[in-house]
Amino acid sequence: MLALDEIESGLFVTHKNTGLRYSVVDMGDDEVLLSPEQTGLQDLTVPLMLFRDEFVSTDRFRGSPTSRGRGRGGRGRRRTGAQPAAPTGPKCKGKIKKMVRDRGFGFIRGDDGKEVFFHRSGLNAADYDALSEGDNVEYVVQEGPRGARAENVRGVEAEAGEASSA
Repeated sequence: MLALDEIESGLFVTHKNTGLRYSVVDMGDDEVLLSPEQTGLQDLTVPLMLFRDEFVSTDRFRGSPTSRGRGRGGRGRRRTGAQPAAPTGPKCKGKIKKMVRDRGFGFIRGDDGKEVFFHRSGLNAADYDALSEGDNVEYVVQEGPRGARAENVRGVEAEAGEASSA
């Protein structure tokens, strides 16, 4: 069982039963946000007690325990070929329809009228914190196991002559 003081952003872990590898993105009071090492999988939010029972630390995949990253941007957080540096797919524009800050996600209504989910892990923390409902954004659509998802979400200024609709 993982000790609470071992769980930190940047820790690499493996699920005991499936063998799938993840890195810890964030830890709350009662849940842990994980980012998969494999492409085609989505981030995972796991209750803390389940996480401690079902996952083991896997520093051996990334070097010694002392080389472990200390959060986003840390040396241990670097991905090595397992996932592309930037999402690929159609670049879209839209507006933030809803933000669920306490859970770290939201929804965008695209200029095409389609709604798409996004998660804070799909953009850097400063960009996520700066977003608000009604903001114009640009993003890349990725297909995942649960459907379309917006990645690389970033705020953009409204273009001149753009009609505002409610």
